[in-house]
Amino acid sequence: MALSDSRRGLRLAAVIAALATATLLALAGWELFREFERGRVLRAEVERSHETRAQILRVFSLLQDAETGQRGFVITGQDQFLGPYVAARGELSNQMADLAELFEGHPVQAADYVGLADLVEAKEQTLEEGISIRRDQGQDAAIAYVSTGVGKTAMDRIRVVVDRMVEAEAGFLESLSARSEARSGRAEAMVVGVFAILVAVVIGTAFLMWRYVRTRRSLLGRVQATVARQQAIFDSAIDAIVTLNPSGSIESINAAGERMFGWSAAELDRRDVAVLVDLAGEGEGAFLKRLGASHGALQGGIVRELTARRRDGATFPVDVALGIMELPTGSHIVAVVRDISERRRIEEMKEQFVSTVSHELRTPLTSIAGSLGLLAGGAAGALPDKAQRLIGIAHANSQRLVRLINDILDVEKIESGKLLLEMSPLDLRAIAERSLESAAGYAEERSVSLVLRDGPAAPVRGDADRLIQVVVNLLSNAAKFSPAGGEVVVCVDPQTRIARLSVIDQGPGIPDEFRSRIFGKFAQADASDTRAKGGTGLGLAISREIAERHGGRLWFESTPGEGATFHLDLPLVAEVEAREGEGPRLLIVEDDADAAEVLATMLVQDGFIADTARTAREGLAAARRGGYAAVLVDLNLPDADGIGLIRALRASPDTHELPVVVVSADVTRGRARGASLEVVDWMEKPFNQDRLRAAVDAVLARSQSRRPVVLHIDDDRDILEVTASALGSAVEMTSAVSLADARQSLARRRPDLVILDLGLPDGSGLELLSDLKDEADEPIPVVIYSAQEMDAALAGRAEAVLTKSRTSLASLARTVRRLTLQPRSPA
Repeated sequence: MALSDSRRGLRLAAVIAALATATLLALAGWELFREFERGRVLRAEVERSHETRAQILRVFSLLQDAETGQRGFVITGQDQFLGPYVAARGELSNQMADLAELFEGHPVQAADYVGLADLVEAKEQTLEEGISIRRDQGQDAAIAYVSTGVGKTAMDRIRVVVDRMVEAEAGFLESLSARSEARSGRAEAMVVGVFAILVAVVIGTAFLMWRYVRTRRSLLGRVQATVARQQAIFDSAIDAIVTLNPSGSIESINAAGERMFGWSAAELDRRDVAVLVDLAGEGEGAFLKRLGASHGALQGGIVRELTARRRDGATFPVDVALGIMELPTGSHIVAVVRDISERRRIEEMKEQFVSTVSHELRTPLTSIAGSLGLLAGGAAGALPDKAQRLIGIAHANSQRLVRLINDILDVEKIESGKLLLEMSPLDLRAIAERSLESAAGYAEERSVSLVLRDGPAAPVRGDADRLIQVVVNLLSNAAKFSPAGGEVVVCVDPQTRIARLSVIDQGPGIPDEFRSRIFGKFAQADASDTRAKGGTGLGLAISREIAERHGGRLWFESTPGEGATFHLDLPLVAEVEAREGEGPRLLIVEDDADAAEVLATMLVQDGFIADTARTAREGLAAARRGGYAAVLVDLNLPDADGIGLIRALRASPDTHELPVVVVSADVTRGRARGASLEVVDWMEKPFNQDRLRAAVDAVLARSQSRRPVVLHIDDDRDILEVTASALGSAVEMTSAVSLADARQSLARRRPDLVILDLGLPDGSGLELLSDLKDEADEPIPVVIYSAQEMDAALAGRAEAVLTKSRTSLASLARTVRRLTLQPRSPA
């Protein structure tokens, strides 16, 4: 019975709870319904209030438009300005009617509307009156009427009423909202607790689900588009693209890679990359380890040139660009492989062409130009005038062809980074003097005079031959474009930090449209220049490159019709000046008075007459006056470097063959810097009289002893003959046309010097270097004279390296005389 009673009580409690819950839910629902109804009423009132305020402002705006149209008409008298007025008047009555409807049922606001309507009507009358006065009485009367302030006063009263009505509407809406909030307080207390969280959760959940589904679909579409785009790029690339894991296993390869290597992507899956590319390293380690790279190196990307292998075993060169690819599964490697077989073939063709041009053209041109130069100089005796003129024409054109070939080869050197400079101290004024000598013949043909203005020396550091090439090119261009009888002026001006060489011509100047490309390759101001003036348009491009590699610059100033001035600026090294001095037979250039006195005393005791100069400028001036058999030079002079003095002596036509003996405390450093100079001996302080006597005697003895024997090895017999003619009787020439012939000649007689060509029919001339030793097993001096370029690493095995067509026969002769005069092994 008790169990059944408790069960009945439990059921009753459940029924009561259910009824109570239902009742509460019903009450909450009823109150919620009422609240919704009040909310609808409030929203309707809010909308009406906003519409009312907006309508009031529309009416006010129309009045402003009407007033603007009236004023425009009053001022101009043109009907077109009445457009805004007419449109506003037409719309104003409709808008006032709409405003009246909005105020129905609102007595307070309706009263304001009546006042506003009266003011609007009054304003309309003033506007019409102003327009009528303008039409009937003219502008002045209309302006006077408008300016009386009637219209403005009406507009101000309208503005006051409008503001009051807007404020009244806002106040009414505020009070209505307050009453609504007060009535909904109880409903909120009951409803919020029951439904707020549930509604919020349901709405929030529904919103999140909607956003989730929408975002998921959008992201899925983007991913699919990105994958399709990347796959299209991957498959359409012309280079092979291979993705690898860090161990070097292939994970994917594109269509270009399949075509390049002959494997399908499925066949290469998970195979080691070594099946495609020969790696630099050995073993089975990780890919980067075998490649000799680090993981960090891939962050910026690395490029390697490797050998690739096709499926049939054929190999070919490739460029491999490697980069890191970070994926959720870890770091992977992307390799872009490009077949460079065609590039290699073109490079080889280019090298073969350059080699052919270098050897097959330079060698015969050297013979032609040298022979014609010797004939023009009278080596074969006096020639008839007509023959002399024809030989002169042929010689000039052969020199032109030589310059063309040298320009083409220089451009190739610059592009391949093989342009080497032998930097040493020199005087830019001496460079100008030598350049004028080289360009004098060309200028004479053009009836143009070359003038070097006087000025101080300008010491710089550079490659003398290359700087002469730059200046000669500037002089040739200036002479080419100067009128007959014109003058080309050269100025050398040492400034604060630079030495400036300027070439000034009297030509037509540089056209404005040509200035931006004047230093470009094959640049010509006019296509007719090439035919009328000659030239390739490479000279200035090469000259600018040489100037920049000297740390300087080449630039120009020009006014069309008034000539052009080209400036070569180089860093200034030190100041060198010349001063007159006297000297009998031997000249001692030494700043230490005691050392100079000791040297002079020793020489006087041996029967010589000695004179001393304390500075480089004194010594240079004395040497240029002539009368000396030799010069003894100290390297550490107060006003200049001794090496610079020697170079100045070699650069001057009056002293370029004057024997020089170096007497210094720093011979090792001086010899390294002046290895290419014509120096008879290098004597280190302190010295003894026997060593001094031996050095000076060597100068005189070699000038009076037997002629030195020179072996010239070259397969071009014309070159052999021309070189022998250029050297004349100063040396005893023997020749060989092959390696075998040279070895036979060496077996018969050991020469004092060897002139060696590199390109011989039975091998390279470098193969003879190990055989070139005299009876005492000492190396025989060697001068490389070849059309082929010599490896810089092997240049140290020769006393001098000269290039055919770039080095004149006179330069070759000077080099031979220097080396045959120099003692072989000083005591």
